[in-house]
Amino acid sequence: MDRSLFKQISAGNEKAFRAIFDLYKLDLFRIAFRLTRSQVTAEEIIQELFIGLWVSRNHLEKVEDPSSYIYRTLLNKISRYAKKEASHEHLVRVVSRNAQSSTNNTEQLVDAHETQRLIDQALVKLPKNQKIVYRLSRQEGLSNFEIASQLHVSTNTVKSHLYRAIWFIRSHLKT
Repeated sequence: MDRSLFKQISAGNEKAFRAIFDLYKLDLFRIAFRLTRSQVTAEEIIQELFIGLWVSRNHLEKVEDPSSYIYRTLLNKISRYAKKEASHEHLVRVVSRNAQSSTNNTEQLVDAHETQRLIDQALVKLPKNQKIVYRLSRQEGLSNFEIASQLHVSTNTVKSHLYRAIWFIRSHLKT
């Protein structure tokens, strides 16, 4: 049944999309809420999942097991959320430590601006596709899957472009 709905969604059928939404939303919310411990975050993740499902509906016709696809997508989104939270918490700790150990805020601000200037210089030198993928990922916060859907390329291509862009930027910052 889900496979039939996915095929209909792939063809742009909004009623089929609504049926999938109604069929999965509560269970997905329960899982997301249990893992994130936040109603707002769980709702955002579920909304993001279904928006991504609709945006990339052209690919749904090929999905063999829609239920597994939906749950795997949910777990990937929750995983990404957890990584971002951990990264954010780490950044807050680092900034907090630096703020305590440094008495010169002006110097920090100059350093931050200089680092951003160097990153901007590196971005100008990146090939077009790497630059686009980097900006979509790091500046707009899109997932690799979302970028791949938007650019009509594979997620492996997105990963490759992002890896090369980050490697180049890091190399540029070391010089």
